Amino acid sequence: MQILKLIALGVVLIGVGATPSPRTMGRIFTELKLKDTKQSRRAIKKKVWEMGHRGYIETSEKRYELSEIGRRILEEEKLWSLKIRVPQAWDGTWHIVVFDIPQERKNVRIAFIRHLQQLGLVFYQRSVWIYPYDMTDEVREIAAFLDILPFISFIKAIHVDNSHDLQKYYKLA
Repeated sequence: MQILKLIALGVVLIGVGATPSPRTMGRIFTELKLKDTKQSRRAIKKKVWEMGHRGYIETSEKRYELSEIGRRILEEEKLWSLKIRVPQAWDGTWHIVVFDIPQERKNVRIAFIRHLQQLGLVFYQRSVWIYPYDMTDEVREIAAFLDILPFISFIKAIHVDNSHDLQKYYKLA
Protein backbone atom coordinates (compact mmCIF):
# COMPACT_ATOMS: atom_id res chain seq x y z
CA MET A 1 0.00 0.00 0.00
CA GLN A 2 2.83 2.39 0.84
CA ILE A 3 4.50 1.80 -2.52
CA LEU A 4 1.18 2.56 -4.26
CA LYS A 5 0.96 5.80 -2.29
CA LEU A 6 4.51 6.72 -3.26
CA ILE A 7 3.71 6.03 -6.90
CA ALA A 8 0.60 8.19 -6.61
CA LEU A 9 2.78 11.01 -5.28
CA GLY A 10 5.23 10.52 -8.14
CA VAL A 11 8.10 9.52 -5.85
CA VAL A 12 8.85 6.13 -7.41
CA LEU A 13 10.34 6.72 -10.81
CA ILE A 14 11.26 4.14 -13.40
CA GLY A 15 14.69 4.40 -11.89
CA VAL A 16 13.71 1.69 -9.40
CA GLY A 17 14.51 -0.74 -12.19
CA ALA A 18 17.71 1.15 -12.98
CA THR A 19 19.34 3.56 -10.57
CA PRO A 20 17.11 6.27 -9.08
CA SER A 21 18.57 9.42 -7.63
CA PRO A 22 19.90 9.10 -4.07
CA ARG A 23 17.20 11.52 -2.89
CA THR A 24 14.43 9.38 -4.40
CA MET A 25 15.83 6.15 -2.94
CA GLY A 26 16.28 7.87 0.42
CA ARG A 27 12.63 8.89 0.44
CA ILE A 28 11.50 5.40 -0.57
CA PHE A 29 13.51 3.77 2.19
CA THR A 30 12.37 6.37 4.74
CA GLU A 31 8.69 5.94 3.82
CA LEU A 32 8.93 2.15 3.89
CA LYS A 33 11.08 2.18 7.06
CA LEU A 34 13.75 0.06 5.39
CA LYS A 35 17.52 0.19 5.37
CA ASP A 36 19.29 0.78 2.07
CA THR A 37 20.57 -2.73 1.39
CA LYS A 38 20.74 -5.01 -1.64
CA GLN A 39 17.91 -7.07 -0.21
CA SER A 40 15.73 -3.97 0.31
CA ARG A 41 16.37 -2.75 -3.24
CA ARG A 42 15.57 -6.22 -4.58
CA ALA A 43 12.37 -6.40 -2.49
CA ILE A 44 11.18 -3.00 -3.76
CA LYS A 45 11.89 -3.96 -7.37
CA LYS A 46 9.97 -7.22 -6.88
CA LYS A 47 6.98 -5.43 -5.31
CA VAL A 48 6.86 -2.85 -8.09
CA TRP A 49 7.05 -5.64 -10.69
CA GLU A 50 4.21 -7.54 -8.93
CA MET A 51 2.04 -4.42 -8.83
CA GLY A 52 2.61 -3.89 -12.54
CA HIS A 53 1.84 -7.56 -13.23
CA ARG A 54 -1.43 -7.28 -11.27
CA GLY A 55 -2.39 -4.12 -13.14
CA TYR A 56 -2.12 -1.73 -10.19
CA ILE A 57 0.45 0.46 -11.92
CA GLU A 58 1.33 1.43 -15.47
CA THR A 59 4.59 2.61 -16.95
CA SER A 60 4.67 5.94 -18.71
CA GLU A 61 7.70 7.66 -20.22
CA LYS A 62 9.79 8.28 -17.11
CA ARG A 63 7.72 7.12 -14.19
CA TYR A 64 5.25 4.65 -12.82
CA GLU A 65 1.64 5.79 -12.61
CA LEU A 66 -1.37 4.30 -10.90
CA SER A 67 -3.77 2.42 -13.10
CA GLU A 68 -7.50 2.70 -12.56
CA ILE A 69 -7.33 -0.42 -10.37
CA GLY A 70 -4.51 1.11 -8.31
CA ARG A 71 -6.46 4.35 -7.85
CA ARG A 72 -9.51 2.44 -6.71
CA ILE A 73 -7.44 0.49 -4.17
CA LEU A 74 -6.01 3.72 -2.75
CA GLU A 75 -9.46 5.32 -2.60
CA GLU A 76 -10.81 2.31 -0.73
CA GLU A 77 -7.88 2.45 1.69
CA LYS A 78 -8.69 6.12 2.29
CA LEU A 79 -12.28 5.20 3.17
CA TRP A 80 -11.10 2.77 5.84
CA SER A 81 -9.09 5.57 7.46
CA LEU A 82 -12.02 8.02 7.66
CA LYS A 83 -12.74 9.37 11.14
CA ILE A 84 -15.75 11.33 12.36
CA ARG A 85 -14.90 14.64 13.97
CA VAL A 86 -16.13 14.59 17.57
CA PRO A 87 -16.98 18.00 19.06
CA GLN A 88 -16.16 18.72 22.71
CA ALA A 89 -19.81 18.78 23.74
CA TRP A 90 -22.73 16.73 22.44
CA ASP A 91 -25.64 18.91 21.25
CA GLY A 92 -28.30 16.31 22.13
CA THR A 93 -29.04 15.45 18.51
CA TRP A 94 -28.91 11.87 17.26
CA HIS A 95 -27.74 11.38 13.69
CA ILE A 96 -29.31 8.43 11.94
CA VAL A 97 -28.49 6.66 8.67
CA VAL A 98 -31.28 4.73 7.00
CA PHE A 99 -30.71 2.70 3.86
CA ASP A 100 -32.57 0.38 1.54
CA ILE A 101 -29.98 -1.20 -0.73
CA PRO A 102 -31.48 -3.61 -3.29
CA GLN A 103 -30.95 -7.32 -2.74
CA GLU A 104 -28.95 -7.68 -5.95
CA ARG A 105 -26.34 -5.35 -4.42
CA LYS A 106 -25.94 -7.55 -1.34
CA ASN A 107 -22.12 -7.49 -1.39
CA VAL A 108 -22.10 -3.71 -1.43
CA ARG A 109 -24.55 -3.65 1.50
CA ILE A 110 -22.17 -5.80 3.54
CA ALA A 111 -19.22 -3.53 2.71
CA PHE A 112 -21.28 -0.44 3.60
CA ILE A 113 -22.27 -1.93 6.98
CA ARG A 114 -18.64 -2.79 7.74
CA HIS A 115 -17.69 0.84 7.05
CA LEU A 116 -20.47 2.08 9.34
CA GLN A 117 -19.21 -0.20 12.10
CA GLN A 118 -15.64 0.98 11.58
CA LEU A 119 -16.80 4.60 11.91
CA GLY A 120 -18.40 3.76 15.25
CA LEU A 121 -22.09 3.83 14.33
CA VAL A 122 -24.38 1.53 16.27
CA PHE A 123 -26.98 -0.79 14.78
CA TYR A 124 -30.38 0.50 15.93
CA GLN A 125 -32.62 -1.77 13.91
CA ARG A 126 -32.64 -3.29 10.44
CA SER A 127 -30.97 -0.86 7.99
CA VAL A 128 -30.94 1.88 10.65
CA TRP A 129 -27.68 3.01 12.24
CA ILE A 130 -27.21 5.76 14.81
CA TYR A 131 -24.43 8.05 16.05
CA PRO A 132 -24.41 11.05 18.42
CA TYR A 133 -22.39 13.33 16.12
CA ASP A 134 -22.76 14.48 12.54
CA MET A 135 -21.24 11.89 10.20
CA THR A 136 -23.09 12.82 7.03
CA ASP A 137 -20.01 13.76 4.99
CA GLU A 138 -18.12 10.59 5.87
CA VAL A 139 -21.09 8.30 5.15
CA ARG A 140 -21.84 10.13 1.89
CA GLU A 141 -18.23 9.64 0.80
CA ILE A 142 -18.46 5.91 1.47
CA ALA A 143 -21.86 5.61 -0.23
CA ALA A 144 -20.63 7.55 -3.27
CA PHE A 145 -17.59 5.27 -3.58
CA LEU A 146 -19.82 2.20 -3.37
CA ASP A 147 -22.30 3.80 -5.80
CA ILE A 148 -25.26 3.50 -3.41
CA LEU A 149 -25.87 7.15 -2.53
CA PRO A 150 -29.46 7.13 -3.90
CA PHE A 151 -30.36 4.39 -1.39
CA ILE A 152 -29.14 6.28 1.71
CA SER A 153 -31.10 8.78 3.86
CA PHE A 154 -30.08 10.83 6.88
CA ILE A 155 -32.25 11.80 9.84
CA LYS A 156 -31.58 14.04 12.83
CA ALA A 157 -33.58 13.32 15.97
CA ILE A 158 -33.77 14.85 19.42
CA HIS A 159 -35.59 11.92 21.00
CA VAL A 160 -34.81 8.26 20.33
CA ASP A 161 -36.23 5.34 22.29
CA ASN A 162 -33.63 3.71 24.55
CA SER A 163 -31.42 6.78 24.17
CA HIS A 164 -30.24 6.31 27.75
CA ASP A 165 -28.50 3.07 26.73
CA LEU A 166 -27.00 4.80 23.70
CA GLN A 167 -25.79 7.68 25.87
CA LYS A 168 -24.10 5.18 28.19
CA TYR A 169 -22.54 3.35 25.24
CA TYR A 170 -21.12 6.58 23.79
CA LYS A 171 -20.22 7.86 27.29
CA LEU A 172 -22.43 10.93 26.91
CA ALA A 173 -24.33 10.58 30.19
